[in-house]
Amino acid sequence: MRGKQLEALGFKEYDALHIACAESGKADVFFTADDAVIRRAKRLQSQLHVQVENPHTWLQEHIGTGDNYHDR
Repeated sequence: MRGKQLEALGFKEYDALHIACAESGKADVFFTADDAVIRRAKRLQSQLHVQVENPHTWLQEHIGTGDNYHDR
C-alpha cells in the first residue's frame, strides 16, 4: 500500500517499493546513487518517513574528507 502511495507521488515502481521497505524497517537513511530519486525525495521530504541520500555524499558529510585515522 505505501509503495503505491509513493508511486502516486511520482516514484517509479521499484524505487517506491525500496523506499517503502526502508520506511517499514524504520531505517534512518535510504541510500541510492540515483540522482532522480534523490531529487524527488528532497522535494517530497515532508511526505517521506526516511531520509534519502547518496552514500558518497552522506559519508563525506558525516565522516569528512580528512584523514582522521592517524588521530586515533
